[in-house]
Amino acid sequence: MAVLAAGGLVRSLAGPEDPAPGRRPEFVASDCPVRQANPPAAPPAHEGDSARFIADVTIPDCQHAHRGATVTKIWRFKNAGTRPWVGYTLHRLDLPQGRDQCQTISDLTIPDTRPGGLVDVKTEVSVPNRPGFCFVRFKMMDGDGKVAFPGGRPVNFQLIVD
Repeated sequence: MAVLAAGGLVRSLAGPEDPAPGRRPEFVASDCPVRQANPPAAPPAHEGDSARFIADVTIPDCQHAHRGATVTKIWRFKNAGTRPWVGYTLHRLDLPQGRDQCQTISDLTIPDTRPGGLVDVKTEVSVPNRPGFCFVRFKMMDGDGKVAFPGGRPVNFQLIVD
């Protein structure tokens, strides 16, 4: 899913550029897995900060989910830098959430993580009541609410709703 390279979250994603502010690209199940283009190269917000995506612990991309279900998404990350993560979060990018989208809380707490440490970040996902496709993206934010890795791709989950 995501790898933080050169201090940025990187996900094997390439596809449509982000739409104009306030507009989301429309994806359907046949687009799965969606691949995003790399954002412009940029250093991490803090010298020595780096992260690496380790695994989708639950819900691999393109997994099917039943309408109206609640599922748990867990990602595993490694603090690959020399700076501890204190007060970090994953912030949902696709806001506001539409009624026909998968629903999550907007900010997921990342437990404080020392350099070299592994951390699991989870969210409960409420699946919409109609068939479709959910593509939900998050960016890692530092303790001051700034994007920690502006040159990295968002981490995401992709669900096909049956």
